[in-house]
Amino acid sequence: MRKLFSLLVLFSLILFTGCTKDEVNPFGNIYGVVVNSSTSEPIQGARITLTPTGKSTVTGNDGSYEFVDLEAGTYKVTVQADGFASTLKNVTVVAGERAIGDVSVSPKGQNSKLGVDKDVVNFTKDIKTNTLNVKNLGNAGDINWEITGIPSWLEVSPVKGSTGIGKSSAVTLTLKSSFSGKADGTITINAAGESISVIVLADDNAEGDGNGGDEGDGGDNDDYSSAEITSCDPDIEVGIISCKRSGSNVIFKYYVINNKPEDIKDFRMNCNFGGTSDSQLADDSGKIYNTKDLSIKFAGKSPSVGSVSTQLLKGLKTEGEIVIKGVSEGAKKLSVIKLDVYSYNQYDFLNEVIDFRNVPIY
Repeated sequence: MRKLFSLLVLFSLILFTGCTKDEVNPFGNIYGVVVNSSTSEPIQGARITLTPTGKSTVTGNDGSYEFVDLEAGTYKVTVQADGFASTLKNVTVVAGERAIGDVSVSPKGQNSKLGVDKDVVNFTKDIKTNTLNVKNLGNAGDINWEITGIPSWLEVSPVKGSTGIGKSSAVTLTLKSSFSGKADGTITINAAGESISVIVLADDNAEGDGNGGDEGDGGDNDDYSSAEITSCDPDIEVGIISCKRSGSNVIFKYYVINNKPEDIKDFRMNCNFGGTSDSQLADDSGKIYNTKDLSIKFAGKSPSVGSVSTQLLKGLKTEGEIVIKGVSEGAKKLSVIKLDVYSYNQYDFLNEVIDFRNVPIY
């Protein structure tokens, strides 16, 4: 009897083993540890995002993370941690196996970053003095700045200074008492290898609007919903901030947001307008504007050798501005604004044009 029982148990084990041997777990896992590339120390609290599932988690005390029950295939693991550069790694999951997704992230380097609080300064019949604030947006210590290119009809004080991290320095711009008529010019703030241009407009016959020359982001009644906007890529969000008349000039402001999983290290815009260039601008009166009719800035930068090159940080708004000179009073819309853009050696956009159509002028 005991022998028969033993044979039954052995037979059952053989059947069980035979069934489980043919069963394969259709899912796999990703397990990894995030470390500091400089010290090899684990990083706690780093956010890990998995594409295309959209799942996310954070690393534990030992820098580890894990995603379970994933279908076989290749996934993008994006790591973001305070003080470190965003890092992307491709990991392939095999059914029934645990894929290793260890990631080393690099500390962000110190950098200098110059900023200003106004893109355009207006002087009118009632506004003879304005204030421009020079900002230190970097993390590498004080910045020493100097203002150049000051028009003969403008007084600037001070023309140079030093500004600490996270602080700003006020600069007073005053229209000279001898000024009469209408003029426009550009001053340039230079610091730490950077330069920012600020447009200065003066018209002693124009009525002042009390805003100190800051064009702002549009009035409460400005409506741009009728404008047609086409981005260069599904992951690049674009929009209109304002399109406002200032004397015979129109100032068009817009924004770009990088929604890709990492920073775009070198985003470029071709600023040669007219002719056979892909960058085009025209109003609804039929006038086509060339580069000489425009003053262009993107991310606070003016064109260098016909283009602007800048970094688009993930998830942050980057603003651009075009001042169109000599716009007739009869023009009510900017019918075409085509901006030729591309990512240098990183992404291939769906197309290489950001396109605005039928933008109302206020």
